[in-house]
Amino acid sequence: MLEQSIRSWNPWWAQKMPPSLTGIRRDITQDIIKSLNTPHIKDIIGVRRCGKTTILYQVADHLVSQGLQSKDIVFLNFDDPSINAASFEELQKEIFKINPEISHIFLDEIQQKTGWERWVRTLYDTKKFERIFISGSSASLLSQDMGRVLTGRHITFNATPFSFREYLKKREWGGFSPESLSYNKDKLLHYLSAYLETGGFPETIGLDEFGRKQVLISLYNDILARDISSRFDASFEITDRICRFMLTNPGATYSSNSVARATGTAVETAEKYINYLKESLLVHDLPIFSFKLKTQFKQNKKTYPVDTGIRNAVCLRFSQDTGKLAETVVFLELKRRNAEVYYWKSQDGYEVDFLVKKGQKIAGLIQVAWDVRNEDTQKREERALDYAMEELDVNTGIILTEDYEKTREENGKTIKYMPMWKWLLV
Repeated sequence: MLEQSIRSWNPWWAQKMPPSLTGIRRDITQDIIKSLNTPHIKDIIGVRRCGKTTILYQVADHLVSQGLQSKDIVFLNFDDPSINAASFEELQKEIFKINPEISHIFLDEIQQKTGWERWVRTLYDTKKFERIFISGSSASLLSQDMGRVLTGRHITFNATPFSFREYLKKREWGGFSPESLSYNKDKLLHYLSAYLETGGFPETIGLDEFGRKQVLISLYNDILARDISSRFDASFEITDRICRFMLTNPGATYSSNSVARATGTAVETAEKYINYLKESLLVHDLPIFSFKLKTQFKQNKKTYPVDTGIRNAVCLRFSQDTGKLAETVVFLELKRRNAEVYYWKSQDGYEVDFLVKKGQKIAGLIQVAWDVRNEDTQKREERALDYAMEELDVNTGIILTEDYEKTREENGKTIKYMPMWKWLLV
């Protein structure tokens, strides 16, 4: 039974890697490939169904293309009941019984297996395999578990649903040169509008509205049931109530007190369940920027969903709220680019959506304003950037729009309006 399960996850032992397993090449895959010369464990962390398994298959396929024998690679998925039920000793015994020369091991959804950290550390320290790759759908793999047991032994890669560029590739978009993008701008605007609405979970691309919504609601329930309720012995009903509130308000500030009041729960309960949601990677925090760390920690954070599509499928909507969806996509792209990102707010109440920090320097100020045809809107967005640039001693700011472009230079400060598609792709 165990051998049969293992073989079912390793079809390349009997034939070439099926193209259906590798899909379109993900941007993160190239980053992982660049790290192959290091001996460290490669861990890929991301929300459930964002494409981690496909990324692992792409790395395996690359290794085979570089001359590694396919039978020297083993892939174990811990969502598989037979694999999960087996002890670590039984798994090792079965692996090497199938092929004693296996040198590369891929461990998918590893957080499902209790005690995995010490097992993986032992595999690494005893050099059982030349390379070890793991994936997981839990933020704790980024912090507690990995940091405590695997310090200095691993490199982390953050997987996400499709970026806009990957979404276009999946839709068989032709070229990405600036000239080609500008020439096909009208089509780009159509696809960007669709991307804001449907999000980037790979298995939903190309589905009609009904099918997409069914897949995303099923995924949402699966995350709540398996990654939160089951793992933390938490109430599904309370998790769902708090999660829907958090997802409904992208870009809104929150506190445990405000969530508790809105959802009819105790403050301690709200705080605990918010942490569960962040642990499952369904929601992300955005802290306020301050030169005083104490202020940064005390002020309310903003919250953003992991994907606009899952948010739109799950939450009741009373308007198109395109501006908030655009803001969410920009936040997710900044995270995808591994930016250190905050929001900024003055004592007078002026606010900038995103402040990007690089080392000790502020590298960028970004406002998201989907529709800026109204002159009052332009003045409002520029005013907030002017205040931020003055207070933070920054010379440039960007306002991302649907399709408006101009540059304002004044008093040595530059504000650049840029179409969002150009910022995402060029």
